[in-house]
Amino acid sequence: MDKQHLVELISSSLIYENQTLNSRETSNEIINYLNRLNLDQLRTMSKEFIL
Repeated sequence: MDKQHLVELISSSLIYENQTLNSRETSNEIINYLNRLNLDQLRTMSKEFIL
């Protein structure tokens, strides 16, 4: 998977898991944070969601 796909996957999972995230600003913060991570970090994170 490429980095953008992993960012989308992880951010949507995080937002879904935490239903209290109603604000668009908070979801943008999550996406920005994930975009700052490198590809290996994102891959590790995505494995945690799969397990």
